[in-house]
Amino acid sequence: MIDIAGISFKELLGAAAKAEENSREVYDFLAKRAKNFVTADRFKFLAGEEQKHEEYIRGIYSKTFPGSELVVKDDTPLPIPFIIYNDESDESELIEQAMGTELAAKEVYEKMSQLAKNEKRPEEIVLTLDYLAGMEQNHYNILEQELDRVKNFEQFDEYFPGMHIGP
Repeated sequence: MIDIAGISFKELLGAAAKAEENSREVYDFLAKRAKNFVTADRFKFLAGEEQKHEEYIRGIYSKTFPGSELVVKDDTPLPIPFIIYNDESDESELIEQAMGTELAAKEVYEKMSQLAKNEKRPEEIVLTLDYLAGMEQNHYNILEQELDRVKNFEQFDEYFPGMHIGP
């Protein structure tokens, strides 16, 4: 369980934006190195979703703290597992890390939504955070399917490497 006690709403928004940025970067990375176009499209879709989520977070911030700019730090107070990757990273390992990050983000958004309710923030903010939590679960489900496909096709591609080249 992720504990957000003692972290201000302002800090939580900055940490959430950083987490969305990290996920977007990883999905862009995975899309570029995907061996087949279907997988590449899925990762491009997820990267786009993460970009939208960051925009939602920035929107919440601007409504909550007008005239103040959201500060996104590399170091965040949230114990969200950031995805570590490089050119040697195994695709299935990255997907598994991303799955963990998506579930952590879901939990954080659920807790942020509850905090927003407790602090009597506008209902629009509460609903947006609930929406983001649901979307993180959807991303997890997509990644779960992709992980299954990757694990199955890693062996298949050894025998038929041109199978997913695309049109």
